[in-house]
Amino acid sequence: MISKKDLEKVLRTIVKTGKVVIGSKEALRSVKGSKIVIYSSSLSEEKISNVVKECKSLEVPLMKFEGTSVDLGRICGRLYPISAMAIKSPGEGDLSLLIV
Repeated sequence: MISKKDLEKVLRTIVKTGKVVIGSKEALRSVKGSKIVIYSSSLSEEKISNVVKECKSLEVPLMKFEGTSVDLGRICGRLYPISAMAIKSPGEGDLSLLIV
């Protein structure tokens, strides 16, 4: 399991140098071709089940962020909450730390 500090560092690097799709609707539409989808604990059960179903059907890894959407937004350097995000390209970030 990755530590919270390492997770924050990896996510910041990926957001700065890679390509990410932010938002639950956008992430759901972008599952195909994504390396991993990350969702916060603030995401509704209905949306979580939709994301899980889509990720399983396309064999895309899924990670639950143990924090609120406000926390995820702050870690990613955004001034708004992020309930879900799809990582298309990790850039200089080490994606292997996120995929277990």
